[in-house]
Order: sequence, then C-alpha cells, then structure tokens
Amino acid sequence: MKKLILLSVIAFVFSFTLGIYPNNAKAEDVEYQVIDYLVRVDFIPIPDVDKHAVGTYERRGVAIYKDGQTAAYHSKGTWDFVDSNGPFTGYATLTHKDGSTAMTKYSGNMTKEPEKLPKYTGKGEYIKGTGKYEGIKGTVSFTGEYLTPYDKETKGDSIVINKASYTLPK
Repeated sequence: MKKLILLSVIAFVFSFTLGIYPNNAKAEDVEYQVIDYLVRVDFIPIPDVDKHAVGTYERRGVAIYKDGQTAAYHSKGTWDFVDSNGPFTGYATLTHKDGSTAMTKYSGNMTKEPEKLPKYTGKGEYIKGTGKYEGIKGTVSFTGEYLTPYDKETKGDSIVINKASYTLPK
C-alpha cells in the first residue's frame, strides 16, 4: 500500500512538472469591430429553387479593438444562399502590427429581409496563432450587417461586432 501511495505521488509530481495537467491560464475576453468589404465572390447557380446559389468569398478589412489596438482582417469561405439567406463557413486571420496572427474557423447564417441589406450571426473557434498568439485556444461569436450592397462600386461593405474569449499557454 505504501508503494502505491508513493508511486501515485511520484506520478502526480512528474505529470505536473511536464505540464500534463491544465495550466489554469486566465481567459482573456476581448471585443472588437471588423470593418470589411468583399474583394472576391464567386456564384454558382443551383437550379432547384429560384435565386439559389453556392459559392466562395474573400473579405478584407481592419479590426479595431475596444482598447484601441488594430489588426488587419482577412477571411475566406463558402456560402449556400437562397435569395441571400442561408449558411456560410470560413476562416479568418487577424494580423497584428508586430506580425503576430490569430486564426479562427467560423460558421454562421445570413438573413435578408425584402428591401433591406443582409445581416448575419455566427460563432467560431481559434485554430492557430503565431507570435504572441502561439498556442491560442478559445471561441468567438459575432453579429454583422452590410452597410452597402454588393455591386461594382460599393463591394458589400460590412461591420461586424466580435466577442472573443481565449487563453494562451504560459
């Protein structure tokens, strides 16, 4: 019995020293706005119902955090809409001034009422980080709305409010 207790204590110390147990890092909660526009969108019509299409998109813009810091925003994804309503999924990268990046994988839903511009909501998770965001883990949720329609002149400008919570390894 003494050997079992001793082995348990040694295993615990060994595991804790190697970092197998959680490091109890405090979650960082941040809020930021993204102001972006479509740089590319591809439409593939689907002939099952009127105004159904699938496609890909790419957006660029800037993220502005509540504390004043900024980051470049870039996202790419796919969509499946009927009359501008439906699901989308994609990947977004925030690139900070020091070169550090934080990447999320997200999904959401776009809704468009007649005679109004689209709105959307979604959520995602951090999947990769570099620099000061190396090892990032956490989630993000967002709500957004188009400010201008997508056409040759305005490019579908939008504003997105993001709320994120993440941890970084010590």
